[in-house]
Amino acid sequence: MTTVNKGRLTKDNERRLVRRVLRQLGLLTVSELDRFFRFFTSCDQLRYASHRQQRAYIAGNPRRRGLLAAIDLGRWVQSAPRQFVGEVLNSSQLGQRLIDDLRYLGQERVEVLLLDNQHRIILRQLVFQGTLNQCPVHPREIFQLAVLHEAAGLILAHNHPSGAVDPSPEDLAFVRRVAECGKLMGIPLLDGFVVGTTTYFSWREQGVLPLQQ
Repeated sequence: MTTVNKGRLTKDNERRLVRRVLRQLGLLTVSELDRFFRFFTSCDQLRYASHRQQRAYIAGNPRRRGLLAAIDLGRWVQSAPRQFVGEVLNSSQLGQRLIDDLRYLGQERVEVLLLDNQHRIILRQLVFQGTLNQCPVHPREIFQLAVLHEAAGLILAHNHPSGAVDPSPEDLAFVRRVAECGKLMGIPLLDGFVVGTTTYFSWREQGVLPLQQ
């Protein structure tokens, strides 16, 4: 079975990983390895390749198509949101995990994480996915989930496709609105995250959340 080093990806170990997959597909030759990196430069750049470019690389060879499918599957597995259910995470830990999950999304999405009274995560739920510049969501949708699952608290997270994490005035207004609703309902908003490409903004770390009862 092929094993994958989960450490930091470099040009050297990226070539080794592609070589392993090529070996499994029966394409292990120097020319095939060079061909892949001549067309795509890196596995990451494959996400931006056009269909024409991919067809030119495949050139009628189904094994090459299998390599692209394997890379696409790996990218999907890596980007699939983790549920975190049962875990207790501080703001720093959760922020880093959210970066891994949301950093490359092309649209804004709002997620809610529900916690029990021991701050264990009991549900992670997408509540809205919208256009690049607009992501409307109403607090009632969030608190319907919270009441249904008997949550003792909640956390919000949304990404900025631009990569920047500075909260917009709309972000601030939305967080304040949800926090006030949570205060009235006894289900406090414990933290809110704006997630970028390499970093995040936490309302809890900035001292804004949770609101004082």
